[in-house]
Amino acid sequence: MRSAPPDLVPDRLEAALAEGWRLHATSLEYLPVGGGSHHWRLAVRDGTHRFVTVDDLDGKDWLGGTRETVSDGLRRALRTAALLRGQAGLEFVAATVPDLDGEPLRRVDDRYTVSVFPFLAGRSFPFGPYPDEVLRGQVIAMIAALHRSTPAVRGLAPVHVPGFTGRGGLEAFLADPGRPWAGGPFSAGAHRLLADRAADLARLVVAFDRLASATAPARADPVITHGEPHPGNVMRVDGRLVLIDWDTVALAAPERDLTLVAGGPADVDRYQEAAGRTIDPAVITLYRLRWYLDDLSSAVGTFRRPHQDTADTRQWRQSLAPLLEQFPRWLDLLS
Repeated sequence: MRSAPPDLVPDRLEAALAEGWRLHATSLEYLPVGGGSHHWRLAVRDGTHRFVTVDDLDGKDWLGGTRETVSDGLRRALRTAALLRGQAGLEFVAATVPDLDGEPLRRVDDRYTVSVFPFLAGRSFPFGPYPDEVLRGQVIAMIAALHRSTPAVRGLAPVHVPGFTGRGGLEAFLADPGRPWAGGPFSAGAHRLLADRAADLARLVVAFDRLASATAPARADPVITHGEPHPGNVMRVDGRLVLIDWDTVALAAPERDLTLVAGGPADVDRYQEAAGRTIDPAVITLYRLRWYLDDLSSAVGTFRRPHQDTADTRQWRQSLAPLLEQFPRWLDLLS
């Protein structure tokens, strides 16, 4: 996220850090990184640093339909990550620093929560496919180790149901694609692009539901998955790899993770040997389509709603046309 939330009161954030973790800030620097949460670098009076994450409870609908259920789901996810690191011994898991009550997060106000992490001095990788075969192999090994650790968290972890963010808003648009949008500076242009492809988009939604139903038997034995192990969530720190951003952790088919890591059949074979599990190509397709629909529905939600000209909305607008150019490939594949 490239812009801090305008309605978050900085004094409340600092108060939550002081009350929850006894962390008193000398500075709090906003970091325009990541795609689902807001982040700060916290300099503490004792000279140390922490990585502070603020989550918008209105922006994580895969965790629930209300702010309370999202908060509870996020707490379970972060507790799951802590258990994977502490009990299962997965040192590559970037888990939270618990607050004074042993909790992984605290409410800043009705809408936002805050979590604290160690500040990792390292580098992450660009979002997209893994370009480096060595790195890809290392991440496949991490993912296999994660999946083998399922027994440690089976009773705590959330359960993932295949779906995509903002489906309600997408279906509202598809029910009346001709209705104009006037939420902000990019609404009209985005609406023209999406309205022209509304029929194709509706076909993809139907195809997704059919594929989810058809692959249900293949997804009946879930493992603990990270959910988004793309290169942007991998860091190299002191020569070792660390997997960050665990708010999407859940029990799901292993293909949920492998979809974002494997570059071809050899990678699938490498995973199957390491994890002792068999991968279903149809489930890979399901999760890849899920990612595509998630991007499209997020664009619909962004530009139907009131919005401003910010770095985040400009990036969404610039990426929309290239995203829509992928339609023919998906329609051919699913036909």
